[in-house]
Amino acid sequence: MEANFPPLFAEYERLDVDCVLLSAMVEDAPRARVAQAYGTLYGYWLGYAVPAQFSATVPAGIVAPGGRWLAQCPADGQPALALADVNLDSADPDIDVALRRARPWRRRA
Repeated sequence: MEANFPPLFAEYERLDVDCVLLSAMVEDAPRARVAQAYGTLYGYWLGYAVPAQFSATVPAGIVAPGGRWLAQCPADGQPALALADVNLDSADPDIDVALRRARPWRRRA
């Protein structure tokens, strides 16, 4: 439900969080795009958790600060875990730009 309240996610960024867990009890592909958008807009990792039975629509996973899925569970309806490194010193271009350029610029703007 908290995905419907963008000010919450802006506040997480203001509090300088590195990762947020967004859990949803809904089989809804647009909700997963919202998770990606928050990761992109606010420059933090975002864990997207859904029940395994909804995985055929969009499986649970981890979104990088640049908005790219770093890991996703299989889309087979079976319980699984998505694992990814949350590395603040990552040289990955998407992560580097999000953390060291976009996030500081947005705070100054």
